[in-house]
Amino acid sequence: MLLVIVAAVLSLLAGNALWHAYRSNDRARAELASVASSVPAGKRIDKPEPTALEKRMAKESRTVLSALTVPWQDLLAIVEGYREHDVALIGIDQTPAQGQIRITAEAKDFDALIGYLKYLQESRLLREAVLNTHLIETTVPGVPVRFQVTAVWRKP
Repeated sequence: MLLVIVAAVLSLLAGNALWHAYRSNDRARAELASVASSVPAGKRIDKPEPTALEKRMAKESRTVLSALTVPWQDLLAIVEGYREHDVALIGIDQTPAQGQIRITAEAKDFDALIGYLKYLQESRLLREAVLNTHLIETTVPGVPVRFQVTAVWRKP
């Protein structure tokens, strides 16, 4: 019961702090609007053209952002969610700028490879799943097939 009371008090304090922050933000916006409207149009300072370093840093930031926005949980759920247990995932690489993933895996046999490829092609998140390379491992018992598939993911 004490925990409930403490939680309620903390919630009230947090709500009060949030309310004050919103009021402060509203006052700051109103003040900014009044100052901006009082500055004559000719006196406003235009932003200078970005330097080469700033352009490069902006491009690198966009690259990092695109790498961070890859829907990894959904992609891994699809790639690893194949119900048959005759394909082993070896690795997965990404090309975020193109929205692509490259899956490296090993199948029990060629039929298992085709089944996995069809499974990926039927996915709602992936499109254009194509077989890039395959290698039949004749020196390994069971003659597995190592392969690479490239697929493009859809933005959720």
